[in-house]
Amino acid sequence: MVQPKTFRIAFGLAPVVAALVAAPGLAQDSSPQAAAGTADASQSVDEVVVRGRRLSEIESDLRIYIDKFLDEIAKPARGRGYARWHRSVCVGVHNLETTAAHYVVDRVSRLALDLGLEPGEPECTPQVNIVFATNAKETASLMVERQPRIFRPMAGFAGTDLGRAALEEFAKSERAVRWWHVSLPVSAHNGGLAIEVPAARLCGQPYCPPQVTVEGPSRIHNGTIDELWDVIIIVDATKLTGTTWQQLADYLAVVSLAQINPKADPAEFDSILNLFSNPAAYSGLTDWDRSYLQALYTFDQERVGPAQHNEIVSYIADKERKKP
Repeated sequence: MVQPKTFRIAFGLAPVVAALVAAPGLAQDSSPQAAAGTADASQSVDEVVVRGRRLSEIESDLRIYIDKFLDEIAKPARGRGYARWHRSVCVGVHNLETTAAHYVVDRVSRLALDLGLEPGEPECTPQVNIVFATNAKETASLMVERQPRIFRPMAGFAGTDLGRAALEEFAKSERAVRWWHVSLPVSAHNGGLAIEVPAARLCGQPYCPPQVTVEGPSRIHNGTIDELWDVIIIVDATKLTGTTWQQLADYLAVVSLAQINPKADPAEFDSILNLFSNPAAYSGLTDWDRSYLQALYTFDQERVGPAQHNEIVSYIADKERKKP
């Protein structure tokens, strides 16, 4: 079992949340009401016309729906493609009772393993930091004010985060869960940085020069991929009423492993991302969520942005068509 990190992040965080009590499991209605009226068998029955649809039309509508889903919920760094973790990811939970922290870490790590990643070993340095707080807005604002480089380590260099305005919204948000992703464009062949950044901790120099290997000219492949670097998630412990630990952990898993738009309104889609608007509808991760994450961790990252998008749409559409 992957161990959660227990140290406190040195940003002047609120006191440790000693324990959070999960809400009771969702009750199932075991006695649904029967239909109000029943047709008399002696009454005449109108003719029923069944209209078929061409498979191509159904496929077109499905792709439009998936395309709309991606446009709504996905939010890559400015000017970049879809980023994901590579090879491994270490998850840390802070300011939470140990048993609950273990559960969250294990749940997120299990999903990461299902996607082909290697979960971090005990005492690994977290790349995903999930912070529970009873004063989440104050905590976020203080973190951004005192440690802005943690959120924007390559500030001024496009393609690594959502920008200054988005960070200000992160600090001021009233959401139950807020998150911030940092990603890096790197060479698909040697993992070297694909942009020049002032980050001595990455290469030991004042500036890290790009190191991109290109096999040959191509309009589809550009020799670079986008790799998640850090994810910071703050959970408002006062706004978890009506949710269970399984629901919350699965929600955190999605925003830990994918660049989700903080402003997304996923109400039209069957996703755990609707947790805080409709907690009674979701026991945990949905098939739709899994299809999206599997597509995200399967597609060819060397492709240019539109090609990446189309490949993800095709993957999800194929999964939907094959459902029994």
